[in-house]
Amino acid sequence: MEALQDWTSPRFDDELGHLERGGVTFEFLRRNKRYRNDYKQALSSAAADKTKQAEASQHFCQRWGVTFPG
Repeated sequence: MEALQDWTSPRFDDELGHLERGGVTFEFLRRNKRYRNDYKQALSSAAADKTKQAEASQHFCQRWGVTFPG
Protein backbone atom coordinates (compact mmCIF):
# COMPACT_ATOMS: atom_id res chain seq x y z
CA MET A 1 0.00 0.00 0.00
CA GLU A 2 1.27 3.45 -0.89
CA ALA A 3 1.79 5.73 2.08
CA LEU A 4 -1.04 8.23 2.44
CA GLN A 5 0.33 11.66 3.22
CA ASP A 6 -2.96 13.44 3.93
CA TRP A 7 -5.13 11.79 6.57
CA THR A 8 -8.02 14.08 5.60
CA SER A 9 -8.02 12.71 2.05
CA PRO A 10 -11.02 10.59 0.99
CA ARG A 11 -8.46 7.94 0.02
CA PHE A 12 -7.48 7.65 3.67
CA ASP A 13 -10.90 6.28 4.56
CA ASP A 14 -10.91 4.07 1.46
CA GLU A 15 -7.53 2.56 2.35
CA LEU A 16 -7.78 2.35 6.14
CA GLY A 17 -11.50 2.56 6.89
CA HIS A 18 -11.92 -1.22 6.82
CA LEU A 19 -9.31 -1.78 9.52
CA GLU A 20 -10.12 -2.37 13.17
CA ARG A 21 -8.39 -0.42 15.94
CA GLY A 22 -5.30 -2.64 16.00
CA GLY A 23 -4.82 -2.37 12.25
CA VAL A 24 -5.11 1.40 12.27
CA THR A 25 -2.71 1.59 15.20
CA PHE A 26 -0.19 -0.54 13.37
CA GLU A 27 -0.47 1.59 10.23
CA PHE A 28 0.45 4.68 12.24
CA LEU A 29 3.21 2.96 14.21
CA ARG A 30 4.89 1.48 11.17
CA ARG A 31 5.22 4.97 9.73
CA ASN A 32 6.83 6.28 12.94
CA LYS A 33 10.59 6.55 12.51
CA ARG A 34 11.30 6.10 16.24
CA TYR A 35 9.16 2.96 16.33
CA ARG A 36 10.96 1.48 13.33
CA ASN A 37 14.37 2.33 14.79
CA ASP A 38 13.47 0.87 18.19
CA TYR A 39 12.17 -2.28 16.50
CA LYS A 40 15.38 -2.72 14.50
CA GLN A 41 17.47 -2.09 17.60
CA ALA A 42 15.47 -4.62 19.63
CA LEU A 43 15.98 -7.24 16.92
CA SER A 44 19.67 -6.62 16.39
CA SER A 45 20.70 -6.16 20.01
CA ALA A 46 19.67 -9.67 20.94
CA ALA A 47 20.07 -11.56 17.68
CA ALA A 48 21.77 -14.69 19.03
CA ASP A 49 20.77 -14.84 22.69
CA LYS A 50 17.23 -16.11 23.43
CA THR A 51 17.20 -14.58 26.93
CA LYS A 52 18.24 -11.20 25.56
CA GLN A 53 15.63 -11.55 22.80
CA ALA A 54 12.90 -12.01 25.38
CA GLU A 55 14.13 -9.06 27.43
CA ALA A 56 14.46 -6.81 24.38
CA SER A 57 11.00 -7.81 23.18
CA GLN A 58 9.46 -7.18 26.58
CA HIS A 59 11.11 -3.76 26.87
CA PHE A 60 10.04 -2.83 23.33
CA CYS A 61 6.44 -3.90 23.97
CA GLN A 62 6.28 -1.96 27.23
CA ARG A 63 7.78 1.14 25.65
CA TRP A 64 5.33 1.17 22.74
CA GLY A 65 2.32 -0.41 24.46
CA VAL A 66 2.07 -3.23 21.95
CA THR A 67 1.83 -7.00 22.04
CA PHE A 68 2.74 -9.52 19.39
CA PRO A 69 0.89 -12.80 18.90
CA GLY A 70 2.72 -15.98 19.72
